[in-house]
Amino acid sequence: MNKAQAIDAVREMLQGPRSFESVRLDKIAQAMLPWTPYNAMSHVHVKGAVGSNHPLAGLALRAQTNFLPLVLDTFSQSMKVDNYFSGEGKETAAPWQWWQRNKMDARQTGVHRSALQYGVAYATVMPSLVAGYEDAAFIRGVSPRQMTALYGEPMEWDPRQESPVDDDWPIMALEVKGPMIRLYDEKSVHFIGVKNVPQSALGWRDSTYLNVNNFEYIEGRDHGVGVCPIVRFQDRMLLDDEEQFGIIEPLINIQSRIDETTFEMLIAQYYTSFIQRYVIGYMPEDESAAMRQAASDTWFFEDEKVKVGQFEAGDLKGYLESKASAVRDLSAIGQVPAQNLGIDGISNISEAALAALETGKERKSSEIETSFGESWEQVLRTSAHITGDQSSASDFQSEVKWRDATARSFAQTVDGLGKLATMLDVPVESLWEDIPGWTKAKVDRARIAADKRDFGIVPDDDSQTDDLKKRADALGVLIRAGVDPVDAASRVGLDGTEFTGAIPVSLRPLASDATGLEDKGGGGL
Repeated sequence: MNKAQAIDAVREMLQGPRSFESVRLDKIAQAMLPWTPYNAMSHVHVKGAVGSNHPLAGLALRAQTNFLPLVLDTFSQSMKVDNYFSGEGKETAAPWQWWQRNKMDARQTGVHRSALQYGVAYATVMPSLVAGYEDAAFIRGVSPRQMTALYGEPMEWDPRQESPVDDDWPIMALEVKGPMIRLYDEKSVHFIGVKNVPQSALGWRDSTYLNVNNFEYIEGRDHGVGVCPIVRFQDRMLLDDEEQFGIIEPLINIQSRIDETTFEMLIAQYYTSFIQRYVIGYMPEDESAAMRQAASDTWFFEDEKVKVGQFEAGDLKGYLESKASAVRDLSAIGQVPAQNLGIDGISNISEAALAALETGKERKSSEIETSFGESWEQVLRTSAHITGDQSSASDFQSEVKWRDATARSFAQTVDGLGKLATMLDVPVESLWEDIPGWTKAKVDRARIAADKRDFGIVPDDDSQTDDLKKRADALGVLIRAGVDPVDAASRVGLDGTEFTGAIPVSLRPLASDATGLEDKGGGGL
């Protein structure tokens, strides 16, 4: 793609797909923000009422009861990738180092939240574009409000192409940050500057901003990935070109009902909360007489035509019930646990009941994690391809592991894991990853400690820990293969290791295989 073609592609995407997307994305973004004194009245739909000077503007500002950020938090906080397993052996795969080096433990949150909120998010996966840097993969999340990607039909034959179009990768992608534009294609990243930037994405439809002279091609740099290096994250992978809604957009109208009901309730509370008395057919002679009557418990009038009464205080019960009904609708449609939204009547429940209340949320989270997981695996395989690790790049059996955030008690989970180990002969070490709150780093530390305990090895200092783990792992492999333990220790450089006679759980054979070994003496372990 030459300079002129790159600028033409940018102009086409700015006035077409990007302008079209911006209307929907801006609406969702605004729904998540706090109201201001200047726009509060526009949210409660009072006819002819706008601006901060309206007498009800203060009540409108306090009426916002936005559950949408809470809905987003509920799902985002439970979605954390914790490991990446290779297809063979289910050990941590080599590309996981690029996850760690790019600080994705923290930065994954931004990708997940954008994809949940808008229905789509992106990650760029590229080598360094600066000459002289080591081979490395750089991963960066990008919001759909900054990036627009064009995809072909999934594996459909396009006569203009030499091969079928693969929708795993976009044809091209446009990233816009103010006056700076990046255009990605399968060969290069094109850097383009803009002289005059419109106030919104819709402004790109104006010929003034879209004029070719408003764009300046700065440079193009080859990335060498072989595909447009953009990975798309979708909350669901749909088939029939359905629009990606995310989890927020379907709830905006229900949230509007909650805000409006709250606004009307505040008005009723402000104007009708106190009992007011009225007198018909009588007017006090002066201000002092009016004050005396206002302070009296009992008023007396000679004129029999005078009528005295009072207005009853407004009943807010209907508003409260209406608001509760809308919150229940939001809970049901969003599959958010009712207790997370503060719905009354849920208290003093058992752990099993709490887990049952979160069943809908867990099912929805699982579906979304399946889609996100495929995208993260694509990111890590691409990182391996960039760094020359073709074995990991072609490992399509690899998979990410999500941190367990289900609503189960710690004791209940550990009890279940213990039964798997004792009743089904599942190796204990393989169950450590399922302990609630245990990260990959903590599991690795536990395995090192277990190796030292099982083989009676104490390192001279902490710097030997990594080397010791590698030797202990190799020792375990040899013993499992039937090599004599003493000979195996010598082969891996652990001469002089004293064996206690106990068989580590990870080395124990199945009960059906153990009898034959015991008949032959057991091998000395």
